[in-house]
Amino acid sequence: MVAGGLAAILALAGGVVLGRKVIEGKDPQQPPRAGQLTRFQEPITRVSIAYPASWTRLRSSDLEIRLLVAADPSTSLLMRVTKTGLATVTSRSLPVVKSYTDALLKQDTRARQLSAPAAIDLGGLPGWRYRYTYGADDTSGAHVHYFLFKDGRLIQLVFQAVPPSRLNALEPTFDRIAGTFRGAG
Repeated sequence: MVAGGLAAILALAGGVVLGRKVIEGKDPQQPPRAGQLTRFQEPITRVSIAYPASWTRLRSSDLEIRLLVAADPSTSLLMRVTKTGLATVTSRSLPVVKSYTDALLKQDTRARQLSAPAAIDLGGLPGWRYRYTYGADDTSGAHVHYFLFKDGRLIQLVFQAVPPSRLNALEPTFDRIAGTFRGAG
């Protein structure tokens, strides 16, 4: 009887150790590994982008904001999708829509461009890339802002750095994330 009780205790202890190992391997609270990405699929335009799994997804009451994620209070990415009413934009017609994207940027009178807008193709979609600062003092920051066109819609990717002096350090991260954008589909 003692031998049976001892065997039961050893089996129980072994089960506890084995159970812990199984649970630890699947712990949802376990922090993501460095370099691990989370891919976001936008259902209306069928575009996607991957961002670091360590970034936090935030909620927005604005229905045009399809994705809002932040590494911390000073580093974030926003994806906005809006209807444009424009004909299909291609790389050939891209110069024509520059006045459209310029006007959108000028709506924020605080925006100060850091460089000339660049015509781009990101993930198979034509668009414009702007780099600018905005605001003053405690309300200032910097954006790398992509205006991309697909099927009569404008997809905006806005990478934010606060304060603006952090932009140069963060831009390689922003470029890596933008490089995961897929527009064809």
